[in-house]
Amino acid sequence: MTDDILITGMGVVTPIGGDVETFWSANLEGRSGIVREERMDTTGLPCGWTAGLIPEDVKEKVAADHGKPGRSWGDTLMHAAVEQALTDARLDAQPAAEGPAGLVYARVWPGPTGSDPQDYITHMEELAERYDTIGNDPEAVLRNLRRRNLPLETRDLSAYPREIAERLGTAVLPVRLEATCSGGLRAIAEAARLLRSGRARYAVVSAAVSRNTPYVLSQYGQLMALSRWKGDPAQASMPFDVRRTGMVINESAGALVLETAEHAARRGMTQPHALVGGWGLAVDTTHMTAPRVEMIERVMRTALAEAGADLDEVDTVNAHGTSTRLNDVTEARALHKVFGERMADLPVSAVKSLTGHGSAASGVVETVASALTMCRGVVPPVPTCTEPDPACAVRTSLTPEERPVAAVLKNSFGFGGQYASMLLRRPAAPRPAPRHG
Repeated sequence: MTDDILITGMGVVTPIGGDVETFWSANLEGRSGIVREERMDTTGLPCGWTAGLIPEDVKEKVAADHGKPGRSWGDTLMHAAVEQALTDARLDAQPAAEGPAGLVYARVWPGPTGSDPQDYITHMEELAERYDTIGNDPEAVLRNLRRRNLPLETRDLSAYPREIAERLGTAVLPVRLEATCSGGLRAIAEAARLLRSGRARYAVVSAAVSRNTPYVLSQYGQLMALSRWKGDPAQASMPFDVRRTGMVINESAGALVLETAEHAARRGMTQPHALVGGWGLAVDTTHMTAPRVEMIERVMRTALAEAGADLDEVDTVNAHGTSTRLNDVTEARALHKVFGERMADLPVSAVKSLTGHGSAASGVVETVASALTMCRGVVPPVPTCTEPDPACAVRTSLTPEERPVAAVLKNSFGFGGQYASMLLRRPAAPRPAPRHG
């Protein structure tokens, strides 16, 4: 159908791989990127001594290829993921199609995109200097801004869309989302909406986060949301396991290229990764951090209805699966309400078991995993769920499960009462696996 929305390019930078194929191999092998947090002193915190960290060799390459003076680490990660996605979509070696292009990106407040420790320090120092020097007087603020460079948070907000427009060689319609942990999936939905409205023929979606700082760890520590597991760090994130004690935060980035089917066909892109079926979005004001079964159920049912899909069409669920006591059981109960008896045989995967939680980036990164699940016909394992929680009663596996997958339901939820769910379908001619050797 000409109004179908296709995913034609994908890119990731994660704790388990700096490119899509390495990331996917790690998922199938159960190779964790969660390690002991040794970059800062966490002894005074009740939890948070593990983190999902991008390997040093990957970070060095990303910094060398995409870093530049004044560019935050979060933006650097997004540029690296976007370049992969453009190359994958074959938009790197040919002139960009007629513009404008959509650009939807998810960031995490406060401060610059990635909230890397150095980004935070610079951000806070500049804020403190301004208040100490000029206070809130409007004329004094104006005089101060006239004789200095723009502050980091302002440069960070404005530079990224301009740089992507220059990279694409066309004007962009930029949309910045702030939707916490559901931001990545919401960004995909917003990009699809742009394409269906006819305002753009293709769109770039990206999200990045790097929030491993004493400030962020203390925030989550106060909420008692972080893992308090004291054993092997690789086991610290264990979605749907009876022993789970909380989530592990990570640094990561993901990017996608979305196109209308008509636009993709016109430029010869006939083997996409996935088709965006439908989505459900909601914001609940009942509680800032505690998810509700009813809201998760609502967005999943909406996603299915918007996609025109029956329950039997869903072959697997790529869960939000944060490894917190409340989130996992709440998501599981909602799944049981939607799928009923089918839950006994419905495979559930949870990428955060290996990567940790990348906030807004998780929705994009896990959509990549969902697309590969369909293209490759393999449901990834949840290798840390060795003692499944009977209160969740979801079917996870310790090993990859080969099976035909025509549709995946992807969930993402976040603080502030943010909920998102999306149905992804396998295209008629999916992208084949690359040949090695």
